[in-house]
Amino acid sequence: MQRVTFTIKDYLDDNPRVKQILKYCVSIALIIGAGLLVKVAIDVYTWNGFIIGVSKSLVNGLALSMLLFLMVSGFFLIFGLCGVINFAHGAFFMLGGFMGFVIYLATESVFLDPTLPFFLIFGSNHLALSITAFIVSALGATAVMALIGGGIEFFTIRRLYGNPIAQILLTVGFMFIITQVAELIWGPPQISYFIINNSQISYFFISGTLDLGGGMIFVWYRIFLIFLGLSVAGLMFVGFRRTRIGLQIQAGIEDSEMVEALGTNIRRLFTIVFMLGSGLAGFSGAVLVPWIGANSGHGLTYLIYAFVIVVIGGAHYGRFEGTFFSALIVGLSMQFASYFAPGIKDVIVFIIMAAILILRPGGLTGHGQ
Repeated sequence: MQRVTFTIKDYLDDNPRVKQILKYCVSIALIIGAGLLVKVAIDVYTWNGFIIGVSKSLVNGLALSMLLFLMVSGFFLIFGLCGVINFAHGAFFMLGGFMGFVIYLATESVFLDPTLPFFLIFGSNHLALSITAFIVSALGATAVMALIGGGIEFFTIRRLYGNPIAQILLTVGFMFIITQVAELIWGPPQISYFIINNSQISYFFISGTLDLGGGMIFVWYRIFLIFLGLSVAGLMFVGFRRTRIGLQIQAGIEDSEMVEALGTNIRRLFTIVFMLGSGLAGFSGAVLVPWIGANSGHGLTYLIYAFVIVVIGGAHYGRFEGTFFSALIVGLSMQFASYFAPGIKDVIVFIIMAAILILRPGGLTGHGQ
């Protein structure tokens, strides 16, 4: 005799009105809880302290959100189209930071060499030198990581499509290999590398703070990251919607078998997507260096954030927008918690993830079943 089990989910599915009322109750409870937290924060920090804290948390949170989006969008592409949960993605991000750091200093050395013609242009113009070195380092890290990611897909992962366990074990192995190599070369996670500290001219083109008075002080580079992230997000959105390769990737995420049946070389498309995803990880790692520095411990830390963001965003449904808004939620919640509730700053994103998945099991852009 077969035993029949009955769960709360079954009951809610059979009673959609009860399910809807429960969602409303949870939403109201969250709003009331947020209001009470604001009241407590105002009492503890005073009104002016609260406004300053909110402003700083907003700017820092948006900067972190854009950085996370740049990294996780590559993870989303690889997972969405290729169906590969790339555990090495955090290591790509970490290695991209070191590549950006090394390429920046190497470019600076070339520009400051009096025996080369570049010295006539950049020798005394430190602003132009720093801007050019930053652009070269970001693009260089993107290219290096794109080649590494494409090579890993072509020579190893390509043979394991349809075998998720083998893919996971392989990418975990690459994560450990890359991390160990980084630690051998640059040292343990306790050591971070910053551009200004190692620069020959001790100068970076966008440093310092914006002081609006009354304690409203913002770091210029974090403001720059907000606009950089939004610009890249806009370019990616247009690329997905208006270019042939973008439309192929979008269609491949929806139904790769149909795309292949229509004449697209899906294996080549997988390699291109791996290169794009790995390149984005390298780019975001490079632009992280002037803020937090290059560190061999960033790989695992940011890999965890990547998993949280794709789950909240519903990346398995192939919606690019979910990744963007999920990155906003994670980045802002981390920074607000860091200022107003440091005791829960390390778990706040997991609390939010649980709350969202209760309300929408498919994530922000998935189905709300």
